[in-house]
Amino acid sequence: MWPGLVGKEPGTDHPPIALDRMLELTVAAEVNGRKFDGVDLFMFHPHTDPDASEDTIKAMADQIAAKGLKVGSLVAPVWPGTVGGSAFGSADDRKNFVLAGEKACRIADILKA
Repeated sequence: MWPGLVGKEPGTDHPPIALDRMLELTVAAEVNGRKFDGVDLFMFHPHTDPDASEDTIKAMADQIAAKGLKVGSLVAPVWPGTVGGSAFGSADDRKNFVLAGEKACRIADILKA
């Protein structure tokens, strides 16, 4: 979940926010009587290992469902420093960009099963 990761660095006064805490905050959030019914997942550490086993992905899905939430979308780890690289970069960058999409698609297939 982006808000728990963007601008956060381990070992600083702005560490990543754990997935379970982000789920709690999402469930508790309300604006003018409206609440969230789902989350968007970033397919990278620390919330989601893009190479996680099927059982680990299913456990995460159960964790999300236990809060009454659904997964709305997945964000593939396409940026340099995650799995991917620039879609307009070198041959290796482009290969990694596609690989990041493939990893997210694998996880999506597990989640929809």
